Amino acid sequence: MLDTYRGILTRPGAFAFAWSGLLSRLPMAMFNISVILMVQIQYDSYSMAGRVAAIGTLVWAFQTVPTARLVDRIGQRSAMIPLSIMFVVGAVIVIWTAMSRGPEWLLWVGVAVASVSGPVGSLTRARWSHILPDDEIHTAFALEGALDEVLFIGGPALATILATVVWPPLGLIVCTVAMIVGMSFLLSQTSTQPPKRKETGGASLGLRLPMAVVAVSLIATALGLMFGAFDISAVAFADEHGLKSVSGVTLAVLSIGSLLGGLFYGSRHWRMPLWKRTVVFAGLVGIGFVALGVAPNLLIFSVIGFFAGFTIAPTITNIDSVVQRVVKSDQITEGMAWVRIGIGIGVAFGAWIAGYLIQTQGARYGLAVAAISAVLVFVLAVATIPLLKRGTEREGEGEAPRDLASDVLVEKPPVPPLA
Repeated sequence: MLDTYRGILTRPGAFAFAWSGLLSRLPMAMFNISVILMVQIQYDSYSMAGRVAAIGTLVWAFQTVPTARLVDRIGQRSAMIPLSIMFVVGAVIVIWTAMSRGPEWLLWVGVAVASVSGPVGSLTRARWSHILPDDEIHTAFALEGALDEVLFIGGPALATILATVVWPPLGLIVCTVAMIVGMSFLLSQTSTQPPKRKETGGASLGLRLPMAVVAVSLIATALGLMFGAFDISAVAFADEHGLKSVSGVTLAVLSIGSLLGGLFYGSRHWRMPLWKRTVVFAGLVGIGFVALGVAPNLLIFSVIGFFAGFTIAPTITNIDSVVQRVVKSDQITEGMAWVRIGIGIGVAFGAWIAGYLIQTQGARYGLAVAAISAVLVFVLAVATIPLLKRGTEREGEGEAPRDLASDVLVEKPPVPPLA
């Protein structure tokens, strides 16, 4: 299995941008949970913590497409330097306000500024699309999903320990420093940077989105609802059992499952068409998170969480692969931004709704929101099957093309129809 990933990581510059991109994405795993914990500790309110986190995520979602267009148009280095500075400024505002127990509206301002941080999660995926042939993109995206889960294994646990045991704002400080270091190394690597759109003569997607992108963006929105509700609910569930300090470990167990699921998924050559895999794994997500919603204690909750997590990275890989199939290479950052805006909007409302229900009714109600959202992921995947098939299935496709050298069926994305 590891040989599959070794093959792409030995490409010139690949390992360097993979590790620096991983470090620059640490705020993806730590920022929200660090804000939730710091605000809850300082103000003793899950409801306020949910609102503040939701505002930041909502702003992040709406900035993703415009900043992705900017990245595609003027290049990663030119666009991401000022956006990274905005993240640092916003994080400082949030920390200063929370530690002085300032007004909630100023926390909103801080998280809003910090959230205008650009399409950080798509930067390395765009680089993979630039340096790899089509038949290796599936593996690269699976690797990116697995690396994201490395962050979500250590990030929440580290943030929880730093905030609850050491000092409430320390999680935010650590992820901000990591972003600065990682982004500095990533943007210094110009050899793997995709060409600017003005160099390719291309145009932005605008609102002329392929229907397959619309479909997976809707699925991603439901996935975001599930993520947003689950994160804050897991903290509250552990808190109700007197184990708040280990809530990060519970989130990490889910991410370990997702990491292993992503590595397994990316190492296989799939006979099943992409649209069908999208639906199947969406169904498995629904089953896993419904089971989490009825777990009787923290131990069983963690065990179920491991198996539920196994479905997450493959689901996100499928969504990203759909986008990669139906947009031009110089539109991929923007195309994936629509998926991220869906996730972001979902996370914002999921955290907001779950935070209110936890404050008034208890953690079980927050977990119920996550479970319902997971079922919605499957429902939307089934409802959009015609769009997924039309956008990604090759003419006469029943199976993936055959690799004559090995006589093994392999997954190979076709030339995007808009190219």
